[in-house]
Amino acid sequence: MTTTSPEADEGLELLQDFVNTNDLEGGRDLLADPGLLRGWLAERGLLDADAGLDADAHQRAIAIREGIRALGRANNGEPLDAGRVAALNAAAAKVPLTAALQPVPGDGAWQLLPAASAADAFLGRIMAIVVRAMADGSWSRIKACRNDTCRWLFHDQSRNRSGTWCTMAICGSRMKARAYRARQREAASA
Repeated sequence: MTTTSPEADEGLELLQDFVNTNDLEGGRDLLADPGLLRGWLAERGLLDADAGLDADAHQRAIAIREGIRALGRANNGEPLDAGRVAALNAAAAKVPLTAALQPVPGDGAWQLLPAASAADAFLGRIMAIVVRAMADGSWSRIKACRNDTCRWLFHDQSRNRSGTWCTMAICGSRMKARAYRARQREAASA
């Protein structure tokens, strides 16, 4: 197994950006329909703005996004949502990958590349990032925030991989304040 640094690489950052398009706390889904998904991909140079993107590709994107969030929750000690993972696997089966003899910059390893086009090429790229992170050991650092109203995907940069919240300043403080108030209520009612 390759030893990895705590910093997220470019692929993992793209993965986080993709999953975090669903802002649970703010109630905004930046990929709520096929047109929004096309626009999001086009803004990042991942798809031509005029490329076709049908409802099936959109559904695959959402299943993969929410399946990855479920995996991130499991990495943070929460129960694995088998339904979300099954939906991710079903969607991923429709976005084939191929092994390529193209070296990964910096380490010369083989690389999985999407064997599809348009939106499915992007989804294949996301799945290749997941597979590579699982293979190199960096996947355990990808977590979903334990704050139920947040669930933001983050890269745990702590040395011992003990990060729980996306940010200590926001979600960590909120969760600690909630726990404190709950203890105070218990003590007052006892």
